[in-house]
Amino acid sequence: MRILTLLTFMLTFVSCGVQVNSKHAQYLEGTKQYAVSASEFQPYITSFEKNAAQNLNEPDFTVGDIPINFGDTTTEDYDGVCNTYSDGTKEILIKKSWWESTDDTQREIMIYHELGHCRLGRDHDDERRVVGTHTYKMSVMNPIIPTSQDYSAQKNAYLTELYLYDKSALSSAFGI
Repeated sequence: MRILTLLTFMLTFVSCGVQVNSKHAQYLEGTKQYAVSASEFQPYITSFEKNAAQNLNEPDFTVGDIPINFGDTTTEDYDGVCNTYSDGTKEILIKKSWWESTDDTQREIMIYHELGHCRLGRDHDDERRVVGTHTYKMSVMNPIIPTSQDYSAQKNAYLTELYLYDKSALSSAFGI
């Protein structure tokens, strides 16, 4: 068990790195801190569910019992985290200072990214493509989330990649 815990810690640390505006998934002992989500997050949860229902062709798709709240992400450099606890419960914690200092698009990307970890079981995807002088992130699941400009311009393609693991629409949109 100690080896498994150490291996999990090492893989999590190596895959996420320590980066500004990075997102993180971690495994902790115990159980979640919150039973329900803070009201600030409800519009983003509803939007995620609606988009998932459409993209996955699952009309009854819900986030389920994964509350989202402001809290300590346990690492200064992480602005959001998906915690999975030893009892199987999950929750998402968002650093309030980050939330208050960013725009609605970045907030949506953050919530979608963390729900990608907690609800969809997605890992980080650090694939990037360079076109001219611009570097495009090829997934909402990039450890450093896409820019608001790139996401807004190609939102449907990013959502297709998030829910269906299909990067073809992003590749076409970015001329790759």
